[in-house]
Amino acid sequence: MAAFKQGFGNWTDYRKQFCLKAEDEIDLHFGKRDRFEMSYDEAMGQVKELVEGELRKAQEEGRPYLMFNHGWSTSLGWKKTTARSVVRAFMLSPRATPLINRSSCIQHDAVFVAKIRPKPTR
Repeated sequence: MAAFKQGFGNWTDYRKQFCLKAEDEIDLHFGKRDRFEMSYDEAMGQVKELVEGELRKAQEEGRPYLMFNHGWSTSLGWKKTTARSVVRAFMLSPRATPLINRSSCIQHDAVFVAKIRPKPTR
């Protein structure tokens, strides 16, 4: 059984389907990066930190969904890691378990829609 639902079609349709607001959509396209200021691996590390931080914030605020726009890129030759692969790896990691409901998440070629687990009551 797959961990996530597979999404198809126009990814922008998820905005309406899940009533997403601007703050619910996280754009992981950061534009050109100065390779002397930050390495590629450091940039991908920042993507992971951003994903986890945004999930925690959404859970704290009681928001039901987040959509991470990681683009269509796949691993290309020397780039073994992309924003897309970082997002997917994090969503499968134990650190994501208390934050998302995997069976309700959607993995699309361009985006990842995360169903946020409600904040635990104490």
